[in-house]
Amino acid sequence: MMVTNVTFSVSHVPSRSRRSHAWHASAACLVLAALVPSPASAEEKETAAVQSSSRDGVANLPYARGKTFRTLDEYLAHLEAQGAVDLPWWREIRPGVYERVTSMPEARREVATRAELMRRFGFAR
Repeated sequence: MMVTNVTFSVSHVPSRSRRSHAWHASAACLVLAALVPSPASAEEKETAAVQSSSRDGVANLPYARGKTFRTLDEYLAHLEAQGAVDLPWWREIRPGVYERVTSMPEARREVATRAELMRRFGFAR
């Protein structure tokens, strides 16, 4: 049986030139904080939409994944399908009234009418 002694060059550098573990941990925390969206920015993102001509549909909708939708129903069906991967979607709770469904238990309940969702997401009809 052969045993190999593996050492890294960093372990042979004088301690004054090595950065501390605390510095690395701080840097990692800053990077993670910059990458993780806050709940407020996620909610703002949901209201952002760019309306194109009515025959082209609406583009740049939240969680659309590059797709364009001609109708609100088409977009809501897409969101419901994406709900399987933990993305928020809208469930019709009675005719013309929708509730936002999310996996976050602490999320506030949000209810909107069909007309409100059409305005919010930029659909004309």
